[in-house]
Amino acid sequence: MWHHPFTFVTLFIALSPNLSFLRRLPGLVRMLVAWFRSAWGAWLDGDDSTHWPALLVSFLVLCLASFVMLWVGDQFNAQGAAVTRYLARVQAPLTAGFYPTDSRQRITVITYDDEFLQRIHGAWPISYAEHAVWLERLVADPEARPKAIFLDITFGQERDDVGVEELRDALCHIHSQGIPVFLAALASRVDGVLYVRPGLQAKTREGIPCFTLVGVRHVVDPVDGMTWSYPLTSYAAAGAWHSGPAPALRMPNYRSAAMAIAQDAAGIDLGEEREPMSLIWGARSQPPSHSSQGPGACQPVSSVYRQLSIDLWRQVVGARSSSPICPFHSTLSMAQIGDMDEAELAPYLTGTYLMIGAAVDGQNDFAMSPVQGRLPGVFVHAMALDNFLVYQDSYKRHSSWSLPPSSDLFVAGLLAMAAVFGVHIAFKRTVHRAASRFLRTHCSQRACWFWWDTRTGAPLWQRVLWLPLRLLLWALRLSFQIIAAMLLIVVLQKFFRIGMLPVVDLIGMTVLAEGLGYQDKIRTFFALDHATSRDRSEP
Repeated sequence: MWHHPFTFVTLFIALSPNLSFLRRLPGLVRMLVAWFRSAWGAWLDGDDSTHWPALLVSFLVLCLASFVMLWVGDQFNAQGAAVTRYLARVQAPLTAGFYPTDSRQRITVITYDDEFLQRIHGAWPISYAEHAVWLERLVADPEARPKAIFLDITFGQERDDVGVEELRDALCHIHSQGIPVFLAALASRVDGVLYVRPGLQAKTREGIPCFTLVGVRHVVDPVDGMTWSYPLTSYAAAGAWHSGPAPALRMPNYRSAAMAIAQDAAGIDLGEEREPMSLIWGARSQPPSHSSQGPGACQPVSSVYRQLSIDLWRQVVGARSSSPICPFHSTLSMAQIGDMDEAELAPYLTGTYLMIGAAVDGQNDFAMSPVQGRLPGVFVHAMALDNFLVYQDSYKRHSSWSLPPSSDLFVAGLLAMAAVFGVHIAFKRTVHRAASRFLRTHCSQRACWFWWDTRTGAPLWQRVLWLPLRLLLWALRLSFQIIAAMLLIVVLQKFFRIGMLPVVDLIGMTVLAEGLGYQDKIRTFFALDHATSRDRSEP
């Protein structure tokens, strides 16, 4: 019945007894066409700072130009364009300054570093027995038990060391005290299953493993080498590892360290996994009382606005900071642990998630943070766990632009472009009013020809003379647009599950379109037809 062509017509007439609005439809269409012609004409004439329909047309043209440039750029892998990575590197410290600090004290990072190796007169890798001794030291005080321990050291390769049994017994002893142990592991090339060396696997009397094997794979950006995202689960297919849940149950897969700790130890229900986590890095506002990097080796972020201006200036002149920004979490060296008594050590252990890793020169477990720079790899897992503790099941997703884009990404992108466009209009009006006021006050009738808004017919020397002022105003406008967009990104991330890179990609294309003068070029393209049609309409 529903396929009959008259069925819908009959139903429409039955549900619409008053069809008088159809008579008004042609008039409404003519009114919209006239409105659009007026707005389009005002836009072509350059009157887009006071004529609000022309403002709307200008914004629509900006959105279209930005999305087209983004789409064309993606065909050439422009997600790694220099302009977007430049903006992202500047944006990261600002976002880090606003990152919540609620869970910072719940995570402690402990490192095996060169200071520790000098203290024990040893070399890396240390013996299994040495690992066992220091792990037992961390749980020696029954009043200062950690909530969980993650050991970011892989024990996959066999070596002639009789202390393997001591390490195995230490791990089982920690587990017997009700402290979950998560052990980093690599995937077997044969079957893709996480594994540790023979002799280290152990189970309790009830047949429960003494530790949980977790993956420590983290994705490095192929363009700038930064760690912008964090995989939650990984699966093997077609001879390679991919981020995301396995499409089939039989496919080899494993959970990442932060995800396993969040689910098993913190009891967080992360919901359905769709995309990897977009890692939001934090920055300290106070200097750490203890740091494995030594006193004065890092600096806190005293003010996000001051840090933003400093980073902008450093990016422009290509300068580097004398000392890096301090890690977000409390960091101790195993050497410091040996010097601290139980009272000093208790605040760093009681109810915290201990993340233990290596920070030894010459070993390759390092990552690049867009905020702190080069850090031991264990900090990546610590920051990812902090993201889970802060955002729970609303952690930020590492989304990318697609057709159609996700609703969160599309709305955030439109708001970011609106910020860029709003600064453009406000700056244009401010400069115009200031220049008009200056001319009325200080410019005589004879000298007004020296007005900075030179036309094409002006002498070349006059245009060259005013070129520095034009370049300065152009740079100021772009700077204000970038700052406004950056501040908006911080706000957007509080309400949307979006990462930084996709929005920065779009803002980069928007600022690039602004910098290339897209409005003037499009106006020039259509100006001839507009002028011709206008001349024909005049009597």
